[in-house]
Parts: sequence; structure tokens; C-alpha cells
Amino acid sequence: MKNINLKKNALSIALAVAFTPAVHAQETAEPKIQRVEITGSSIKRTDSETAASVQVLSRKDIERTGEHTVLGLLNSTAAISTSLNSASSSSSGFATGSSGVSMRGLGKVSTLVLVNGRRIAPYGLADGAQENFTNLDAIATDAIERIEILKDGASAIYGSDAIAGVINIILRKDYQGGKVQVNYEATDGFADRRNRSVSAIYGFGDVEENGFNTYLTFEGYKRDGYTQGELASRYPAWQRQTPGRSTWDAKSTYSPTGNYFLSSTNIVAAPGCPASAIDPSDKLCKFDVLQYSGLTTDNKRYAAASNTRFKIGRDIDASFEITTAGATNDYIVAPLGVSNNYATTQSFVWYNALAGKMVGPFTYPKLPVGNNGNPYNFPVEYRARLMDTGDGFNFNRTESDQSRFMLALNGTLGNFDWKSAVGHMTSSATKSTRAPSAKGYTDAILNNTYKFGQKNDVALLNSMFPVRTTEGEAKIEFIDATITGEVMQLPAGPLSIAVGTDIRRSSYEMKSSDNVLGGELVGVFGLQVKDRQSQYAVFTEATIPVVKRVELSAALRADKTSGVEAHLSPKLGAKVQALDSLLLRATAAGGFRAPNIVETGNGLGRSAVSNNVVDQRRCPIASELNNIIQKSGATAAEKALANTYRNNDCLASLPSFTTSNPDLKPETSRSYTLGLVLEPVKNWTLALDYYSIERKDEISPRSVADVLKNEAALPAGQLIRMDNSATDNEFLALVRKYAPGTATNFQGIGKLGMLYNPYVNSGKTRASGFDFDASGKFKIANVGDVALKLDGTYALKYQSFLVADNAYGMNGAGSYDGGPRLRMKLRGSLSSGKVDQGVTVNYRGAWSPNSDDAPTYCETSKVAADQMAACGKVRAYATVDYNLTYTLSKNVKLSAYINNLLNQDTPVNYREGITAANMLFRTLGLSAAYTF
Repeated sequence: MKNINLKKNALSIALAVAFTPAVHAQETAEPKIQRVEITGSSIKRTDSETAASVQVLSRKDIERTGEHTVLGLLNSTAAISTSLNSASSSSSGFATGSSGVSMRGLGKVSTLVLVNGRRIAPYGLADGAQENFTNLDAIATDAIERIEILKDGASAIYGSDAIAGVINIILRKDYQGGKVQVNYEATDGFADRRNRSVSAIYGFGDVEENGFNTYLTFEGYKRDGYTQGELASRYPAWQRQTPGRSTWDAKSTYSPTGNYFLSSTNIVAAPGCPASAIDPSDKLCKFDVLQYSGLTTDNKRYAAASNTRFKIGRDIDASFEITTAGATNDYIVAPLGVSNNYATTQSFVWYNALAGKMVGPFTYPKLPVGNNGNPYNFPVEYRARLMDTGDGFNFNRTESDQSRFMLALNGTLGNFDWKSAVGHMTSSATKSTRAPSAKGYTDAILNNTYKFGQKNDVALLNSMFPVRTTEGEAKIEFIDATITGEVMQLPAGPLSIAVGTDIRRSSYEMKSSDNVLGGELVGVFGLQVKDRQSQYAVFTEATIPVVKRVELSAALRADKTSGVEAHLSPKLGAKVQALDSLLLRATAAGGFRAPNIVETGNGLGRSAVSNNVVDQRRCPIASELNNIIQKSGATAAEKALANTYRNNDCLASLPSFTTSNPDLKPETSRSYTLGLVLEPVKNWTLALDYYSIERKDEISPRSVADVLKNEAALPAGQLIRMDNSATDNEFLALVRKYAPGTATNFQGIGKLGMLYNPYVNSGKTRASGFDFDASGKFKIANVGDVALKLDGTYALKYQSFLVADNAYGMNGAGSYDGGPRLRMKLRGSLSSGKVDQGVTVNYRGAWSPNSDDAPTYCETSKVAADQMAACGKVRAYATVDYNLTYTLSKNVKLSAYINNLLNQDTPVNYREGITAANMLFRTLGLSAAYTF
């Protein structure tokens, strides 16, 4: 029996360091066994191995990555993918200035993120105006002690949202002394892409000797934004071959002095254009707008954390935690253009939420006869840049703040351990930018009050392009309590149970400014929601030693959210120590996500814009027409114009309006895992786990792809198409200039205008695959300690249910919807004296550009035959990272990091092209830390 326990403890210790590249000399003494609480269970235990897979990033792992953001840390594991990145998200997004992650491809709202085992308030701006999620940018990286990642559903333990898995970010419990660290990261050959940070921590006191310990940590972070123009020289040649991007860097005809658009085949430069701005190929006046097109934000943020741990009497361990964070994100934006850079033939519809009616169709006015910018005796479209809206007048900024105050108590009562916490948390964010006023802009043009080529009065500019805002605020108060311990001794060991309760009260408000809600701004949709929710839960858990080497675990949680039916979440687990070196494990769990306030609460509803929509009826036609122009002798301006026409249908934006639904049910899920952990020799382990998740009753408007797939079956008025014949005729006129016999046309099919798409419980998703990891360590005499770690995931299936087909769609694993099937990371480290160094190989498998809304993307996009092979698959690739740390003295540690050491180029990606998020860079990071 003693030998068996020692083997189990050795296996547990090996697994606990599975994510730790650091290697320590073999201890000669057996480590002291302590009971610890592991993410995914409320029961403390001496054996860290549970029925579900838990991966751990230790403090040493964190330091070795060279990452100084929580998003970066989490992306150093294969099972987690970025769902939102404040460094690369579009300025048009709802939740700019925040970062979130996803597991299993099931999205941010199905991956529960905890800090010290408890929730923090969601980001103030719901992503897509629907998804409430944890903003990782608000967590101080230097305050983190370790991160535990549970790759299994855990609603039976934690309640709503824990469908795909749980990420538990555990802060330092106490700290003595001080540490200051500075970090700098730059990009090879691209000085504009850089960030720097500084952090400091100081703590004092000993709980046992002084009765308390307290520490404070603060970090500041700054990232420089850069423009598409600054990045342009790094764009690969293949970017021009991807559909609609042959003229991606073409200068804009919306220039300071402008051009007159008489027709698609007759565009002339306005007088006064500098000779240097005249394009010799078409004699038009051009403007390099890429220098003003921000790909990433200028980001300044801070995060702080403090924890004071103290004793109450002899038996109660208390801690008072304060975390706070704030950020400002500024996008680099260009001066506004006449008609907001749209053609005067293009029509817009949007929604007046206050009046409950559609606005439009609206078209921007042509310059009337007699207008100071119109030299003709007929109304004309003037394409010009309003330079007096630059220099800070036009802006795009998001500001956010977040905090949590929590008192946690832990103690013993007889043979039982208990814990409880009470807390208050808030999160707020405001997004501000400008948009054209339908009335203000139209009046300024038709009344000839805006003077082209001059610096106009700010009051006039404000009436034309007023500021619009979206403000959001979340508040949560909570109290919880859990008691755990051994209740009886069974023949195979002690029966341990946990029981507890969790009570939360949440409020959330998200509101557009009045000029948006009233439908005053062109093409801008608003939202307003304000409500409160109360959540009540009771739960119980047990670990049951059945026979020697066989342990079962069971958990059951009942949750009730106000206004929503109650939900029971069960979970069963089993682990079998089949051999001293072989552990078998399995789980079966039910999960759920309760409707949030945006989805079910009071308000006027919300709007969103789906981007990169493939109009299945118009895109093939537009692509065929565009190909004619690209292969002809058209001028650069004509090719750019044809790309614009094509992208309006193949990379379209489709506004939608959705109202809250008080009758929504919770989303539910069933998940299963089956795995093994093998220790063939001491200090070497292998783990393999199969997972399967099916989520149903998903809360969302129907996917745009699904709606468009069976458009003919939609109720009248749900999808609005607009008459686009004026623009279509311009496109056709341009095509017939070079191919007079072209018979292809749009057959009277209107352009996508707006979609009424209410929240419903209609979606389903299923995902399955394998997680695997292997680790080992050994010593090389006179060299040092070596550690190896392989971490990976392989997706078998990822499918979404298509309501239009009443069936699941294509398998998205290995395609555009699901991404690569295989992701893995291989780490190796060598620790020798004062030097610690390591190498990480990051691998991402190949994937195709096809998806449910474009099952034959390359064919639909009319990609040339000689480019089909390149379009049909985004190749697999691997990058190599290197880290080096040198301990200069007892107090000083220096580190260097090179990511993408071999300068792997960005794979050819016909569907996405080059974006700030997918371009690969080689980066160099330096860090210096002083400890005292």
C-alpha cells in the first residue's frame, strides 16, 4: 500500500510540473504532502490528479514566456485561442480596448475565466452588443502566481458559462520584499511595432510571526499603434492575388483637392491638385490614406493588485483583495471624406430605436449647382478629403475602468474546512467616435455652408459629424460559502464531500448616445439595455473511493437566475489507477449558460453589423465582373473601383437589429472526456484525453450565413434588399468599356440592406477532438538540467447547426470556421548555474478557406485556375522562439526573448489576406528585474 501511494504521489508531482520547463535537482527528501484545492473541484486533496485534465502555468513558466499580458500568457498553451485582441481588433468592433479567449472554438461566453477561483465583472462593452466576457487586459500580470486551465466542462462546480472549460488565474497569496521590472519588445525591421511595460511589487509581514502579510503590485503598459502605410513594405506579393485586393495599397481618389466622379468611366481631377499627387496612369489626384489607416491602437493601460492576508483568532485565515485597472485605446484615423467616402448612388438603411422604425433609404447628396465645390451646371459627385476634420477632430477612442474588492475567509470547523467570500466589482467602458449626421451633413452641402478647401468653423464640423458614444457599465455583488471534508471512512479510503452556496446580484447597462438611438446618424444602429439579475445556487460534490485504485467523483449544482427557469448541472468522474504507472480517467458533465441581461433584459434592443459577409446571390456575379476588369487594360483607378464594387458583395457589411427576448431558455451542453496518464519511467509522463461537447439551445440571432442560405423561405420583411441598380449600372458600364459583349448582370437582385434577426434558442454546435501532452526531465552531467514538454490539441469535429437545412453543416475542423485541426507546442529548456535558456516550437496545421456560408470559397470567388492550389489551403507552419535568462547577481536578473527566431513568413491566405492579427513577425524582447 505504501509503495502504491508513493507511486501515485510521484505521478501527481510529475503532472503538477507538466507545464514547468524549469528543472530542479532531484530532491532527496520526500516532499511534504499538503491538501490543495484544484480548479474543477471544491474538495481539497493531497493527490493533484483528478478525473479531468488540468494544466498549470507556474510562475516560472510565466517568466520564461517573455509575455507581459495575460492574453499572451494564455496563448502560450495549445488549447486556448484568441477570441478578441485589443492590439488587432477592428476599430468598428463593439468591445474595442479589450482582450478575450476561447476554448474548443466555442467562444468567449462558453469559457469561464476566474481570478482566485471567483468571477470578475465583465467588460463594460458587450462584444457584438451581446457577449459579456472577462477582459484579460484588466489583470496585472506580475500579480499572478500561477494559471490553472481545466479542459472540461465545469458548470456543476462554477455555474453558468463553464461549458468549454475554466481558466483560473491565481494571484500571489503573499509576498515579502520588493521587485521592480522593466520590459521592452520591438519588431525586427519594423520600429513602429513595439511595446514596453514596467511593474513593481512590494510586500511585507509574515502571517505566522506578525499576524499579517500585505503586498501591492502595479504595472503600466504602453503599446504604440501603427498604420497600414507603415506596415505596407512588409506585405507579401501574394496579397495582390487574393480576391478583391489587387489594388489594396492604391492611393485614394478622396484627396485634399479631390476628383469629380461623372461616371465609372469618366472621373476627372479637380483643379489645384499638386503635380506630385497626380497619378500618371489616369491623371487623377490621389491621397495616400494608408498612412492614416490605423491597424492597431495606441494603448495605455495600468493594472494594480493588493492582497492583505491576516489571521482572525487562531483558526481563520483572512485576505482582503483589491484589484483595479484602467485603459485608453486610440485608433489612428484619417480625415473624413465627402459623403463619408461613399458614392452618392449608394443607399443606406438603419434603425430609429426610439421610434421603432426603419430610416432610409438614404443617399448622400451630390453637390448642387452653385455649390462652392461644383464647377458644373449639373449636380456632381465630388470625391474629396475634408482635411479640416483631421488633426484630432476625427478620432476613435475607448476608455475603460475595472475594479474588484473581495474579503475571503478560510478556516476549519472540527474535521471540516470551510471558505467564504464577499465582494463587489464594477466595470465600465466608453467608446467615442464621429459619424455623419443625415440632416447636418446634407444641410451643409445643399445650403453651401461648408467651404471646400478652407478650414471651416468647428461648430459647423460638429453639426456635420457629431460625436457618438456607446457606454457600458457592469456591477456585481456576491457572497459564497463552501464547506468540505471527510464524512466517513470507506474500505478503500475516506469519503469526502463539499457543499456550498453562491449568491450574486448583477446589473448591466449599455447605451448608445441619443443621436444614435434617434436614428440621426447615417447607417449607425443603436442599442439600449438596462436591467438587473439575481443568481442563486446550491451545490454539492463528493469523491468516493470505490475499491483500491478506483475513485469516483460526483457533483450537482442547482442554479436559478431571475426571469429564467432553474437549471441542474450534474457531473460524474472516474479515475482508475490501473497500474502504478498508468492512470485512466473519464468525465461526463452537463453545462449551461444563462441568458445575460442584453439578451433577455429591458431595453430597446441592440444592433450589430456582420462583416465579411458573402452574398451568395450577388458575390459570384460581382467576382466574375471584377475578373474581367483585373485582366483588362483598365487604369489603376478603374481596377481599384472594380475591387470596391466586388467587395461590396463578397466582403459585405450587413446591419441587423435584434430585440431582447424575455422567454429565452438557458443554453445547455453535454460533454464527455476519456483519457489516460502514463508514466513509463520516472519523471516522464504522457497524457492523452478525448473530448466531445454538444451545445444546444444557443442564444443568438441566427447566423447570417444560415439566414442567407435559404433566403426564399424567410418571412417577408425579415431581410431587406435595397435597389442597387445605380451602382450596378456603374459597374456594368465599366466592364463593358473593356468587354462590350459582356452579358453578365445582377438580374435585378438588390444589395443586402438590413436584417431583422431576433434572439432565439435555435443554435447547436458540436466539437470533438484530442488533447495531448508529454513531459520529461533529466540531468546532463557537468552541463545542467534539461526539461521537455509537448502540449497539443487535435480537432476531429466542429459543426454548427443550420436551421435552414435542419441539419448540421460542414465539418469546420480544418476549415475557415474551425481553424487548424492540429495545434501544438514543443518546449525544451536547459538550466545551468546562472543561465536558464529554452526553445519553443509552435506548430499550426493547415486549413481550408471553406465555410458554411462559402462551402466552395475559391470557386465562388472566381479565383483563376492557376491560383486554385494556393487558394485551396492555408499551409501549415512552425515558428521557433528562444528565451534566455541570466542571473547577474542575487538581486539582478536579465532576460532576452526572440520570438519567430527563424523569421517564418506569413502563409498564403486567400480568404483573409494580410491582417494585423495574422501577419507573422520576428520580435525581440528584453527584460531586467531588480529584487530587494
